Amino acid sequence: MVIQTSYAQRIYADKEQISTTLLASVSDRPWAIDLSDTTNHSTLRVTLGALGLIYSRQNLQFVDNPKPNRYSPIIVKIGSNSSLVTLLGGFVLQRTNGGINNTVVPAYSDSQLLNLLNLFGGSQIGSFIFLPNGNDFDGIRFEVNSLLNLALTAHYYYAFYIASPTLSNHAIHLCEGAGGTATISNFQPGYTYRLYTAQTGGTQVWNDITTNTITIPPDSEGSYWLEAREGNVYPSARVKITVTVHPLPGKPQVTLTDELN
Repeated sequence: MVIQTSYAQRIYADKEQISTTLLASVSDRPWAIDLSDTTNHSTLRVTLGALGLIYSRQNLQFVDNPKPNRYSPIIVKIGSNSSLVTLLGGFVLQRTNGGINNTVVPAYSDSQLLNLLNLFGGSQIGSFIFLPNGNDFDGIRFEVNSLLNLALTAHYYYAFYIASPTLSNHAIHLCEGAGGTATISNFQPGYTYRLYTAQTGGTQVWNDITTNTITIPPDSEGSYWLEAREGNVYPSARVKITVTVHPLPGKPQVTLTDELN
């Protein structure tokens, strides 16, 4: 029950395609999209070869499940028979749009992947969080290649994104000096929520939210973007909240003017 609750907002890739050269293979392909058991994985293999001419690729795509939008962070779990860190340079991860051969820049490898890597369960397994870059995509391709001139074996577990928060009201109207609230309709235990000053990047405002109610402080006029976070680690695409503050009825309006004598 705890696992089901924790993963309630995950949207998994549900279709897959492969592409391999001679001396390379992908086995147990459907396990990378086996949503009944996310501990399963496919296995990508390459043999010894020079200049990266041997490769094994598998693309996980969102087809029947809702597609991510261009601002959705994508989370990928992969593994290896040895340390993922020592294999950097022998594998590449890249977004796709419309199939395995329609790649979306950039391709991530080497130091870029190291910056994105979150190792867990030992150094043989890791997850990558790819933050949005404003490009449309509907899948992510994992490639193992012979650039390191090593025989490599790697595992592809899954790819997913976190569903964006659903709000009861995106436009909040407050009287001057009064606060307000908004309700998260798809709130689930195991998730925290944060408000930011921008759709991507920006600065967090106020504190983390751990209930289905967002408290808006008085006189907080402006635009904010709400993000869901699974385990306070995996972020969703953000949704916009607009707060408008109205003057109190009957309050005199003061206009300052410059007078020339």
